[in-house]
Amino acid sequence: MTAILNLIYCFLMDMIQSFRDVWVIGWDSVLAPVDALVASVGTGGLTVPAIANEYAWILGATGMSQAVAIVAGAMGVRFLLQTVPFVRWGS
Repeated sequence: MTAILNLIYCFLMDMIQSFRDVWVIGWDSVLAPVDALVASVGTGGLTVPAIANEYAWILGATGMSQAVAIVAGAMGVRFLLQTVPFVRWGS
């Protein structure tokens, strides 16, 4: 009797594992076009040029990095607020 129950248990575990494999293969086939699209996007324009040490020091001494962060944050908040329905774009 134990052998039969062990056989049923192994069969069910193998079936569950095969369903999991089918799910993974199906999800991978859904994401394959997205992966191809992302891989085709060029990343050459996303690099940030390095700032020379002399300029970096002067920018840090004048507080330019904080000013740029404040302006970028304000622009981000403005964009998020304008995505709220019934709010005019471009105002």
